[in-house]
Amino acid sequence: MTIDPTVSKPDQPKSDTSEVRLTHLHFGTGRLGLGLVAPCFQKPGSSLYLLNRAVSGSKDTGATALSSERRNALLQDNPDRCYVIQKPGGAEADRHVVHYDGFFAYGDDDIEDIVDGILTEALKGQGSLAVVVTASVLKTRNYGPIVRALNAIATMAAADHRIGTVILVACENTISAHDVFRDEDLAALLSPAAHDRVIRVHALSDRMCVGLEEDTTGQHATVLVRAEDYGSLKLEMTEATEHLVPLLSGSGVEFSRHVDTEKQIKNWLLNGTHSLIALRAYQDSDGDHDLKLNQYLESRPEHAQFAREVMDEMRDGVSALLRKDVRFESFVRDVDVDDYLNGAAAAILKRFSATDDPITRILARFQAPTSDAVDSVASFSKRLVDRVDAPMRAFEEEHGSVPAAATHSVQSLLRLLASGTFIDSHAA
Repeated sequence: MTIDPTVSKPDQPKSDTSEVRLTHLHFGTGRLGLGLVAPCFQKPGSSLYLLNRAVSGSKDTGATALSSERRNALLQDNPDRCYVIQKPGGAEADRHVVHYDGFFAYGDDDIEDIVDGILTEALKGQGSLAVVVTASVLKTRNYGPIVRALNAIATMAAADHRIGTVILVACENTISAHDVFRDEDLAALLSPAAHDRVIRVHALSDRMCVGLEEDTTGQHATVLVRAEDYGSLKLEMTEATEHLVPLLSGSGVEFSRHVDTEKQIKNWLLNGTHSLIALRAYQDSDGDHDLKLNQYLESRPEHAQFAREVMDEMRDGVSALLRKDVRFESFVRDVDVDDYLNGAAAAILKRFSATDDPITRILARFQAPTSDAVDSVASFSKRLVDRVDAPMRAFEEEHGSVPAAATHSVQSLLRLLASGTFIDSHAA
């Protein structure tokens, strides 16, 4: 699926007042939030508000060319209220403009006032209002302001019948909306109204968003997101979420009854394979921080062949896992597994070759231990094991031999560790 985030401008007439109007609040204006989530939920007549912390912390997924402070300023001050998505290396024709209705940099004590202002403005229109809250926030411990926003929305909904559906979608694949509501620390913050009114929707997001830059080609400076053409955001289809399908009709959002399984397949087949190939590329290049994965794959035929071999091994391992694990039996029953995995593997390799994806982004968490982060290597290794260990073991059980190409990549990790070559070593 190719995301076309060209949407109605803020001054375009809204949809028919007999329809439910959609107001979308998105927290987190990083690569994923701007590059996939914000445009994907847009539909004719909807409104979009972007929210980001006024002071951002360190980036687990690596630094970008655009600082958080400058990004906030550009989104806040742009009079056209728009930013740009363009594929890496793309031409002018590849640019897509995304319009939004407002940007807010929030602190520790003002999120309720911000939400009140947004919804008060939205309620000036006629008809009922549906509120979608999404977040591309990596850790549940950073969801405090979002929980407080949900409390405020739920309180307003209880007092005003025009606010109907209230939805929460956590868009980082490591967190679900259900996780947010189950978190012990956040539970103390969640109001009874939020528990009663907020529909928690499981989601799968998939797009390589590789950079944030400042765009000065237009009349006013704005943010430019470098993102591949392909983009997909799927919501879980259940009895509790079926009624959301017409609400989101016309947007880029899809629905699937197998989101959990598809998310797990993505973690193994895309993220795991991505990491394995990138480790080999980084080791082969002697730690070249300027290297892009597609450059590595194109530089020698044996590099592309190696990537195909890793993908084939991971695909075979995933296939074996799906068929033997009872958790995936409904997916195996409903979907042609071989056709699904073969198509996915071919498409993923094509994406790797087509996107200017820096090795430093793919392996951003592979950082040298410091006094402030003594467990950086352990964290990276645990994350890698979660992505590759099960398929590699399943391959070995199925074929009676270790997956040679994937094992070579694990050896690359060991060699990088032994030589002290880390993603952040050039700045050490």
